[in-house]
Amino acid sequence: MDRPTNEVSLPISKMVAEVFTYYLRGERKAIEAIMLGSVNWKTSGKDGKPQMDGVDTSYRAKMEDRAVLLAVHKLTKLNKEPVKVTVEVLDNLPDEDFKALQDALPSQRQKKK
Repeated sequence: MDRPTNEVSLPISKMVAEVFTYYLRGERKAIEAIMLGSVNWKTSGKDGKPQMDGVDTSYRAKMEDRAVLLAVHKLTKLNKEPVKVTVEVLDNLPDEDFKALQDALPSQRQKKK
């Protein structure tokens, strides 16, 4: 299935990204699963009710990375050389470039009819 994309020029690195205009349902579930998986539960006591044991506080950065990874269809350098989009590539982008990608992500909210 071909999805429409928008082209985004990154201001500092001058790379060009093609970003999908919407997420697939499975992609949204994968992004949300990061947050849900960050909570550790344990059962203790006589009643056996679950209690939160801890939260992986890096979940927000992981969700941001995953949202961009799933939305970027292509990333190319100024000379048209393709770049494989990975977390390492995202971590090495100037902050302004990453924010430009985030601004181009599909809306998180459902459109009202």
